[in-house]
Amino acid sequence: MDVGFIGAGKMASTLMEKVDASSDASITAICDIDEDAAREAAEPRNASVYTEHETLYEEESLDAVFIAIPPFAYDDQVTLAAERGIAVFVEKPVALKPEQGRETQATIEDAGIVTGTGYVFRYDEITEKALELLEGREIAMLTGRYWSSLLASPWGNELDLSGGEIVTRTTHIYDLVRYLGGDVERVTAASTDRIGTPEIDYPDATTATLEHENGVISTVSSAVTSPEWTAELNIVGEDVHLHLDYTTQEITGTVGEESVHFELPTDRYGREVTNFLEAVDRNDPAHVRSDYADAVRTLSLNWTVIDAAESGEPAIVGETPRS
Repeated sequence: MDVGFIGAGKMASTLMEKVDASSDASITAICDIDEDAAREAAEPRNASVYTEHETLYEEESLDAVFIAIPPFAYDDQVTLAAERGIAVFVEKPVALKPEQGRETQATIEDAGIVTGTGYVFRYDEITEKALELLEGREIAMLTGRYWSSLLASPWGNELDLSGGEIVTRTTHIYDLVRYLGGDVERVTAASTDRIGTPEIDYPDATTATLEHENGVISTVSSAVTSPEWTAELNIVGEDVHLHLDYTTQEITGTVGEESVHFELPTDRYGREVTNFLEAVDRNDPAHVRSDYADAVRTLSLNWTVIDAAESGEPAIVGETPRS
């Protein structure tokens, strides 16, 4: 397969390395508005260099394209690929705002292309193990958190450019909550600027309570003033309590009367890329665990949380001004 990249930054570089490891795909073209960055990534791969994605699509014959750009930079990169029948992998978030994502999704559906997205925790073995341990048991509640320091990129400091910490980071936990607990219907949330973070124009901590369509309830918290990274999920259900730690890739807890502890280190990005390429090769989207449409639903949940925290009022997913 001939693969192109739009974006040559840190996240794109990680994905490129995983594509390089595949025997079934070669990176033949790289595009970035920073020509030096594109050239640096392209030269060791003998790939073509572009600074405009429109030209890349016109000049190259691609089987798939990976798009890894900041949220504010999304324009028609995905729709142009879809219109040409090119499979698309989009790093999360797949759009800045859900409305933009839904418009793009309409084009994807018309084209019938394979899509994949960067909700990489779905590919961790601890997630697979949790699904195995939960089989046949009802879930009552999930509680998750993503605590970290400030985002490294300047654009990450502005809500209208990035969606803030919830859209760029804690989105992984909100996505897991949906993946394991089902879609969310109603949100209540609160946030604070108590610590004082002048670098950002959004809250430094937020917590949300989620009511799922199936009756499950969840809570998710996020913070940007932590000196260490924490990404975890707790699940309580019918005779089961599991703790999933995505920083150490361990799962612990109790199932029935048995204690469980599994250390399952996973090349999460490698599995994510491999599954997408396999889906493209076989034209079978079943190999992908988060397609574009599913990622838009997570994005809509993220913005519903942001709006509910700002307004202080309960919100229905998809019905708030920015979701």
